[in-house]
Amino acid sequence: MNQLIFDFTTQDYPSFDKFLGTANAELLHVLQQQHGQFLYVWGHEGSGKSHLLKAWVAQAVAAGKKAVYIDVPQTPLSEQILDAEYVAVDQIDKLSDNDQALLFALFNRFRNSNHGFLLLSADVPPQQLAIREDLRTRVGYCLIYDVKPLSDEEKIDALVSMAAARQLVIAPEIFRYLLNHWRRDIDSLIQMLDHLDNYAVSMGKRITLPLLRQLLKQQETE
Repeated sequence: MNQLIFDFTTQDYPSFDKFLGTANAELLHVLQQQHGQFLYVWGHEGSGKSHLLKAWVAQAVAAGKKAVYIDVPQTPLSEQILDAEYVAVDQIDKLSDNDQALLFALFNRFRNSNHGFLLLSADVPPQQLAIREDLRTRVGYCLIYDVKPLSDEEKIDALVSMAAARQLVIAPEIFRYLLNHWRRDIDSLIQMLDHLDNYAVSMGKRITLPLLRQLLKQQETE
């Protein structure tokens, strides 16, 4: 089902001010100030690319623009994108042949009219994309940014702040242990904070390192 344009409010999507860390300050500035007609961001899974694309679309919608966000594995491209002014296409490394043809047409439409903005993401830099050559040439029009991951200390600080917002006092050492014994991307770490909070409540215990170890051991057996 292709419900793409105007099917959400800006509250449905994250904002730029919720993007963690400081290493991507230049990229944030470029996205917020809309520098460049074509942009391409890449980075490992969990680096926050989807957050940036959704925040960019939310910003456009808030400004009254026709904007669309498409997560390629979930929603194939449709000709609706040709009617939008702002188009964010997430995970273009997973485009089908038909999707590639539509994205190629969109590039040409925006470039020839000098109207419209396109933001693309992938897990790899452009030269590693498995796409048709004419589309690769169009991707060459983009400003390219590598999304830098959070440092370990930034992840720990973020988790401590999120815990404090829930009125939980959790020592940074507990999160440091989690970083070394669990998936390291921030989305997985936040999910584990949720699990840890619920687990502590169900057990009637406060959050300690032994309790975290017990939960991780339980996760490994499931």
